[in-house]
Amino acid sequence: MSGQNFDLSIDNNILSLTSPRTFVGGPYIVIYKNVPERWAVVAMDWDDEPRLGIRWFWGNRGNPFSSGNPTWFVVPSSLSNSILNGLPLDFQLYSRIVDFLAGRISGNELSVDFQ
Repeated sequence: MSGQNFDLSIDNNILSLTSPRTFVGGPYIVIYKNVPERWAVVAMDWDDEPRLGIRWFWGNRGNPFSSGNPTWFVVPSSLSNSILNGLPLDFQLYSRIVDFLAGRISGNELSVDFQ
């Protein structure tokens, strides 16, 4: 279940979405989630590069959805700062996400900091 009945209140549910497995490392942490609007942003590796991913959790399957699996929309690196700046993040989290996206820390280091 990955749509309107998906429980967004538990971050581990969100982090369990790892498709397509050949390209997704992590996701490591939920950066932000909007439960009423049913979307979330995560920090993840995409093809071994640090990226943000975003997904809607509405309807029967949510979006994006491919080959029978819920997937992440991978945010192009050139848009990452714009997305981060548009989210109400605490400064410590924001700084660690910037370090992750710049390759100064790994996703595993990031997840240890915020779990």
